[in-house]
Amino acid sequence: MAILALAQMTAPGLEPSMQQVLHLCVTPNDPIEDAQALTHYGLSVRDEYDRYFNDLNAYLLCLQQSQADIIQQGNRWHERYKSAIAGNIVE
Repeated sequence: MAILALAQMTAPGLEPSMQQVLHLCVTPNDPIEDAQALTHYGLSVRDEYDRYFNDLNAYLLCLQQSQADIIQQGNRWHERYKSAIAGNIVE
């Protein structure tokens, strides 16, 4: 994560989205608003907000994918449960 942040700070214009691990979605860091810090890292306000919104989008997509994945997993287990129970019902 630190390497990605460093790459973003040293290479403006090359703002890759923060990589997200399924079910371990990481909220984006707030944008840097301190003019001195932005100057130190060679970033413009626009660069920093672009980075923030790219990371926010990656975070939201991660949450969405995680939700879809866990729903699919729940459905799969529900179907297996129904199959297992159907074979054990005595009338």
